[in-house]
Amino acid sequence: MNLRLSRSGAAVVLCAAALLTLSACSDDSNDSADSTPSAADSTSAEASAVELDVRVEDLMLPESDFPGTGTYVVKDKAAIDADKSADPDVTPANCAAIANDEDETDAFDRAQVEYDMDDGTSIETEVVLGQADDFDTIVSQVEDCPAMTMRIPSGDGTELVAEMENSIEDVDGSTVPAKTITSTGTMTSGDQVTPLTIRSTGAFVEGTTVSVQITLVGENAGNWSASDEATLVELLNKQIAIVQDAAAA
Repeated sequence: MNLRLSRSGAAVVLCAAALLTLSACSDDSNDSADSTPSAADSTSAEASAVELDVRVEDLMLPESDFPGTGTYVVKDKAAIDADKSADPDVTPANCAAIANDEDETDAFDRAQVEYDMDDGTSIETEVVLGQADDFDTIVSQVEDCPAMTMRIPSGDGTELVAEMENSIEDVDGSTVPAKTITSTGTMTSGDQVTPLTIRSTGAFVEGTTVSVQITLVGENAGNWSASDEATLVELLNKQIAIVQDAAAA
């Protein structure tokens, strides 16, 4: 499970944006033959991602599925790796396991859509081929890290500091079992302190991890409605359906 703090140059410094990524990364989840999926994702284990005869970038949601108006960008693994910032310095130490990418997790092929809305809200969808795990590890990691501080250098020589409180819950309305991690707090850059809320909803389907992250900053950080939740679940279900259709083809 990664709570990966990312930046995109000066835009993050100015907007105090961050990303919370749902991706299981227990020490033996991907390289041990003895790993056993839970009942919640036993169906996902039946199909291997290598059977998907399609580029992962072609599995991403089209721009027309996103709400409102904004900037739509599809990123392949090379672009994701090129943009990735260094692992943050995390305290307490036990939270590092969920804040920093593990080598085996980083190796999976993946693609993302980054959709930056005109009101400052950021939506990210992601498909990670070959990565499917049970939720037990994720729940345990989040419960063991109810609060954390992440520090990462920004591009202008200053430091971004995120103070986050984390929780996890089941998702109503998803077509396969899913969890939402909610992280609330503030992002500080220099003298600027900005409220921050990140809701990351993810599921395991057809040998992949599918996730939708919505980042709310500033005055939007404290506003989350039933309509917003419905939009998040709708995006998740559409992304799940694309992966399922590719597996069935």
